[in-house]
Amino acid sequence: MKKKALCVLLAAAMVSTFTAGCGSSGSGKEEAKGDSKSGKVKIQFMHQQVEQERQDVVQAIIDDFEKANENIEVESIPVNEDDYDSKIVALGGSGELPAIIEYSQDQAKTSVSNQFTNLDAVKEVIDQKGEDSFYEGALDVTKTEDGSGYVGVPICSWVQGIWVNTAMLQEKGLELPENWDDILEVAAAFNDQANKKYGIALPTSESAFTEQVFSQYALSNDANVFDKDKNVTVNTPEMKEAVEFYKELASYSMPGSTEVADVKDAFVGKNTPMAMYSTYILNAVKEAGFAEDLALVLPNKKEPVSYGCITVLGIADGMEDAETDAAKKFVSFLLEKENNINWLNMAPGGIQPVLKEVSDDAAYTDMEERKAFAGLNDDIAAAVDSLQLFGTVDGKNFTEMGDVTNTGAISKMINNVVVQNADIDKELETAQEAVEKLIK
Repeated sequence: MKKKALCVLLAAAMVSTFTAGCGSSGSGKEEAKGDSKSGKVKIQFMHQQVEQERQDVVQAIIDDFEKANENIEVESIPVNEDDYDSKIVALGGSGELPAIIEYSQDQAKTSVSNQFTNLDAVKEVIDQKGEDSFYEGALDVTKTEDGSGYVGVPICSWVQGIWVNTAMLQEKGLELPENWDDILEVAAAFNDQANKKYGIALPTSESAFTEQVFSQYALSNDANVFDKDKNVTVNTPEMKEAVEFYKELASYSMPGSTEVADVKDAFVGKNTPMAMYSTYILNAVKEAGFAEDLALVLPNKKEPVSYGCITVLGIADGMEDAETDAAKKFVSFLLEKENNINWLNMAPGGIQPVLKEVSDDAAYTDMEERKAFAGLNDDIAAAVDSLQLFGTVDGKNFTEMGDVTNTGAISKMINNVVVQNADIDKELETAQEAVEKLIK
C-alpha cells in the first residue's frame, strides 16, 4: 500500500492519552539533509515539549549532543499537542517526516502501520542499549504486531493504578489492599454517599479513561479483547467476572457518569481513600499536603496489572544512511543515564523512568521536586514492569485495538452496565459483535 493512501489511517487510529509542541512549517527531510559546505548532517527532532522551560531542557540536551558529535546538527521542532497528529499525517503522507519523532505508544503503532518508521534502526538502538536495560512492561507494549521488533525506542512513561491515602486507612485500622476482595473491603468501609464520602473514585463515562481503568481489572483476571490469534474475546466468563466486579466497585464510587476531573477532585479533596489515576496526580497530592501518606497498589486477581503509556522515539523511514545513523546516535544519546534523567526532570512526578538504572540514581531520586515521592519509586517501577494493555497478547500488539478504543465499544459497555443498569450478558454480547464487525 502507498504511504499516501495509508496516512488516512493515522488520524483514525490515534488514541487519546494523558501525555502532554509552537508549530513549525518546516517539512523535514529537505531541510534535514547534509550541508555539503559544512560537512554536517542535519536532522530534525519533532516533539511535544512546547512549554519554554521544557524547550530549554530539550535544547540543552541537543547542545550537549552536538558538542560530542560535531558533524551532526539537530533542529528542535516543538509542535502543540492539538496539532501533533495532523502534523504526522501531513509530513508522513508526503514522505517528509523529521528524522526523529516523539510518539505515544499508540501513535507509534499507527505510524508503523503506515510504514513511516524504520523498524531496523529502532531495533538497533534498543539492542545496543540492551533489552535488559528496560523494564519488561515498557518493551512488551511497544512491540510490533508480530512481536519481532519495536514501534519505537522507549524514553519515558506514565503509569496508572490505585492511589491510596494510607493515613485514612490507618484511621479505620485497615491495611493496604492486595487483591480484588481487599479493595472491596476498603471501599465498603469508607462508603457514605449521603455525606459525599466514597470508598473509591473511578471513571464510568463513555471515555478512553474508563476503558483504561477497567482494562486493569479485566487483564488481572486474564480477560483481554483479543487472543493470540486475534480472535475477539470480549464475551468470555473472565470478562464477565471483571465487569461484575467493576459494577460492584463502582457502587462505592461517585454516582453518574464520572470522568477524569471527578476522580482527581474526589481523591485530592480526601472524599475517598482510593482513586484510579495516573502518576500525573502526584503533584496535586503534594500540593494538597499528603504526599507522605500516598501509596500505589495495582488491581490484582490472578496477577497485578498496571495501565500506562510509554513515550517512544521513532526514527523515520526512507532517509539517507547518514541521516539514519545520525538519528540513531541522537536517540541512543537520550538513553544515556544522565541525559535520560534530564529528560525526565522536565516533569517531575508525571513522567517516569523506563530504564532500570535511572530509578535508583541520586540525580533522579534526589531532585527537590521529586523528594516527596521518593518512597514511591519502587512501587512505580513495579507498575512500569507490570504494564499491560488490551490488545497486547503473548508479545504481539494488535493495532486494531486503537480502532476499538475509538469506537468506545468497551467504555460504552461499562457505562451501560454501571450507570444505566443494563443487562451484563446482553452488553457483553453487543460489545463482542461490535468489535468483531470492526475487525472484519
